[in-house]
Parts: sequence; C-alpha cells; structure tokens
Amino acid sequence: MQKTFYIFLLFLLLLGGCTEESRNKIFKQADNLLGKDLRVSYVADSGAIVKSWTVRDGKVTTHKDEQGGTSGYYYFWSVESGYVQVPIVRSIVEEIKL
Repeated sequence: MQKTFYIFLLFLLLLGGCTEESRNKIFKQADNLLGKDLRVSYVADSGAIVKSWTVRDGKVTTHKDEQGGTSGYYYFWSVESGYVQVPIVRSIVEEIKL
C-alpha cells in the first residue's frame, strides 16, 4: 500500500513539473492507446438525427491542412458500415458505455 502511494506521489510530482501542453500530449497518447467506444451521429438542419454509427475501441479523427486548420470532416471506422466520412458541422460525437 505504501509503495503504491509513493509511486502515485512520484507520478503527481512529475506531472506537476510538466507544462500544460505536455500534460495534454500525455493524456492524448493514453486515449489513443486505450481507445473509447463512441457514437457519431449525423444531424439534419431540423436538428433530427439522420444516422448514427458506433466506433468500438477506436477514435474519430480529422485531417489538418498546412495552416493547421481542420479539413471539415471526421473520419472513423464504424461497426455498422466500415469507413465513414462525415462533415464536422453536422456531427455529434459522444462517448458511450457498452
């Protein structure tokens, strides 16, 4: 128990010495490694959900251009239909518990 406490304390001290950008990179790498179950929904102008996809143990990505701006589309691999590309402005991404 005491050994676990010291390891946790050391982790907190190391994390406290990192910049916010470094911490964000560390947590993003952990998310990439672990993956999440997600639901991506395409929404119509009226606000109604047109279609939804399930992403198991994966992630939803987007492409960045030379200036660092997003391409305007999400890309992911769904359980239902394989590779999917949807516009960011009409999409909802939510974490689900399966």
